[in-house]
Amino acid sequence: MKVFVDLATWIEYVGFLALIVFLVFFCIRTRSKGLIVLATAMGVRVLSWLVRAVYNYIWPWKPGMDVRDMSLWHKLKLSMVTVGIEIVLFYGLCLLGAFLVYKEWWNGKFNREIEK
Repeated sequence: MKVFVDLATWIEYVGFLALIVFLVFFCIRTRSKGLIVLATAMGVRVLSWLVRAVYNYIWPWKPGMDVRDMSLWHKLKLSMVTVGIEIVLFYGLCLLGAFLVYKEWWNGKFNREIEK
């Protein structure tokens, strides 16, 4: 079962990386502000993965660790704050990017790029 979970996680990361590469390619191709904001939102998600990896490296969970330990409680509060910031920033940038892409599409920017 662990092999399947590791494989599914790896496939998810590769798919997400491919999505970011395609978004950056389309950002360069169309020079769309909305796509740039969407790619930035995906970059925020990658940074959150890096932050979680650093947290797990610096403060690893040890079996038998007391949950009521004050240092663990402070680390938990710090993690909750960073995850909250990441969620608000990610979804805010996604909504802003979607709005900008719709506005650019409505103005015909993407149709003109295809015709050239």
